[in-house]
Amino acid sequence: MPNSRTPRIIGRIIKLTAVLLVFSVCGVLIWRMVTSRDPDSIGVLIPNDALCEVYEREGDALLMRYQNQTTITRAEHNSGYFSVTQYVFIPQANQIQLVFRYNNSTLGHLAADYGLPETPDKAGTYFDVTVTTAVDLTPDVREDNYTDDGTTPDCLEIKRYYPTAELTRRETTSLYTYYRYVFEDVPMEAHTVGVFADIYYLEDLDYREQSYGTLCLFDDEAKWIEQKLSAADVEALDGYVGGLTDG
Repeated sequence: MPNSRTPRIIGRIIKLTAVLLVFSVCGVLIWRMVTSRDPDSIGVLIPNDALCEVYEREGDALLMRYQNQTTITRAEHNSGYFSVTQYVFIPQANQIQLVFRYNNSTLGHLAADYGLPETPDKAGTYFDVTVTTAVDLTPDVREDNYTDDGTTPDCLEIKRYYPTAELTRRETTSLYTYYRYVFEDVPMEAHTVGVFADIYYLEDLDYREQSYGTLCLFDDEAKWIEQKLSAADVEALDGYVGGLTDG
């Protein structure tokens, strides 16, 4: 007489395997979500004199805004290399703050792209991040803002801004390296048609050449989204203002 238990045992094994597989996939997804979230210290505004002067005057009315732009590089030569996970324009302070992130695998791509003998150590600093603005000098003629070969049209005035070194904040996780940058004295001039974050490899730093990666922060045809101060932002700003008062 055939063993009637065998099919049941096999069925249970299959079901158990399926359940374990589902839990494993869910666990990996949850782990990725947790590890992909910006560290708390990186997500908070970095206060300085200019920002806190505006904050003292405006309080909760402090204007911060951003746009829904592509957050990760997608070009053929840098797909997935770099991200700007969050950023805000603070026009009352002429300031931009942004969070720049890259994956551990980006360092492997860097080694391959530049023929390095080994993958750079994660502890090092390898990338230069700047912000550029494009101002249309012929705003009544929109079609001359574009060229067939991708070069910058003569009608666009390009200005480059550099992060304030002493305000830069760096953090690492098991998967990512993060930088929070503060760009000061960045006015949004009339007829500004675009603002971009440009990434260059420090050992190949030539602003006349194409960047290693570029992400759009502002497009004059896209909508602004306003962002309110978080509780952590308020705590950081209040602490900075309090320190000035105590001093």
